[in-house]
Amino acid sequence: MIVELLRQLRRRRTKVGLIGIAAVPVLLAVAFVLSSDGDGRGGNGGDPTGLFSLATASGLNFALMSTAATAPFLLLAVIALFTGDTVSSEASWGSLRYLLTRPVPRGALLGRKLAVGLLLSLIAVVLVPVSGLIAGTIAFGWGDVQTPFGVLPAATALGRLGVIVSYIAWTSLWLAALAFALSTTTDSAVGAVAGSIVLVIVVQILDAITALGDIRRWLPVHESTAWVSLLATPPRYADLSRGIWLQVPYLVVFLGFAWWWFSRRDVLS
Repeated sequence: MIVELLRQLRRRRTKVGLIGIAAVPVLLAVAFVLSSDGDGRGGNGGDPTGLFSLATASGLNFALMSTAATAPFLLLAVIALFTGDTVSSEASWGSLRYLLTRPVPRGALLGRKLAVGLLLSLIAVVLVPVSGLIAGTIAFGWGDVQTPFGVLPAATALGRLGVIVSYIAWTSLWLAALAFALSTTTDSAVGAVAGSIVLVIVVQILDAITALGDIRRWLPVHESTAWVSLLATPPRYADLSRGIWLQVPYLVVFLGFAWWWFSRRDVLS
């Protein structure tokens, strides 16, 4: 696994993905500083979490806003890149058949590639609030966190930020599993990544259609912003709990399909 991780870290797409996602909060900080209306606050940008209007209150506020801004799409796109490219790129290069000539079970090979893809995805998830915290503290200083529910002490908010990052990482696993499953079915890395991103957009559109009623509650993104309730005093866990369990059937189906398909796929001819 270490060899695979180092090999993936040396790839240009990994460097671009990690540097790019880490740069987004920095660019946002510059934009907020330049567009400040004089009272230390930026616009809300139509953000349903209510965190954009509070972004410049402190470095921690800005980290939360950066997380809210990137989690719905940009972060998911990077995760799709890291997990959707891992097997399909090997197949397109023709190196997958040589890997399988070694005395390594297909399941073990697939497990290592999935583990590395998930680890890179986790790094990307963590980079956003860390970059936002650094850039926000430099631009707006350190202090307590103003939330739509009230004020949180900085120490308390920092701990809850860690829980929020964990929740976002977990609720992104459905996409990682989907992209990984698509990666085992095609020799085109672009196809696997693009297909995953298109499906993300479709699912998010469906979740926004209120006419679907209770069907929306079973979509993997339905509780994706439930982490905002952690900023309340006391925190509210009902929606978070449902968001956590909601990922399980998708993980079982997508990863199960990936292992089933790859075990029977002809990649040696």
